[in-house]
Amino acid sequence: MDESIPSAAGSLLLHPGSQSRRTLRKRNPGIDRSSLRFRPIPASTSGSRSRSNIRDASAEHVTRQRQSGSQAARGAQSERDVRVRQLKNRALSIPSTGKTPATVRQRMVMQMVYDEITPYPDEAWVSQLGIIINREYHQVKNWFSNQRQKDARDSRQQSPSLAATNALEASLCKINCDGREMRIRVSALDYCSAGAWSDGFFDEVVMIHNFRLLAKHSQDEARAALNDSNTSTMDITHTYSCPP
Repeated sequence: MDESIPSAAGSLLLHPGSQSRRTLRKRNPGIDRSSLRFRPIPASTSGSRSRSNIRDASAEHVTRQRQSGSQAARGAQSERDVRVRQLKNRALSIPSTGKTPATVRQRMVMQMVYDEITPYPDEAWVSQLGIIINREYHQVKNWFSNQRQKDARDSRQQSPSLAATNALEASLCKINCDGREMRIRVSALDYCSAGAWSDGFFDEVVMIHNFRLLAKHSQDEARAALNDSNTSTMDITHTYSCPP
C-alpha cells in the first residue's frame, strides 16, 4: 500500500499535463470535440468577403483621392486669390492722373486687348494690364466700360434691328481660365487653344505687345532726331556755301 502511493505521485510529477487533460475530459463530458478542431471557411464565403474588402478599399481610395483633389483645388484657389489681391493693390497704387487721357501707347495696348482677346477683362487681367502700361486700376476698368458703351451705340446706329449685346456676345466664347469662367474673343482661339489661356499667358501677350510699341516708339524718335540733325546740317552747309 505504501509503495503504490509514491508511484502515483511520481506519475503526477512526471506527467502533470496528462492528468489535467484527463481531468478536463472527465469534468466536461458534454464538449463537442469537433468544435475545437480547425474548420476551413467555404470558398464561396471567403471569395465574397475578399471581393467586399476590395470594393471597400477601392471606395476608400476614391474618397481619399477626391478629398485630396478638392483640398488641392481649394489651396490653388486661395493662392490665386492672394495673388490677385496683390496685383490689384499694385495697380491701385499707381499714381492717378485724374481725367488725363491715356497716351497713344496705353490706348493701343488696351485696344489690342479689347479687339483681340476680350472686352470683359476681370479683376486680375485689369490689374495686370494696368501694371504693364502704368495706368491706375480704375482708369483701365473705366476705359473698357466706356469702349463697350461706344461699340453698343455704333452697333445700334448701323443696325437698329440687331441688339448690340447680341452682336457682342456672338463674337465671344466661354473658357475655363485658372479655375474661373472667362469670355474671350472667338478669334483669340485661332492663335491659342482654350486650355492654354491663363493669367500668365495673358501677361506675356500684353507685355510683348507693349514692348513692341515701346521699341517702335523709340525707333521713331531716333529716326525723327536723325532727320532733324540732317536737316540742321544741310541748313548750316547751305548757309556757309552761299556767297556773301
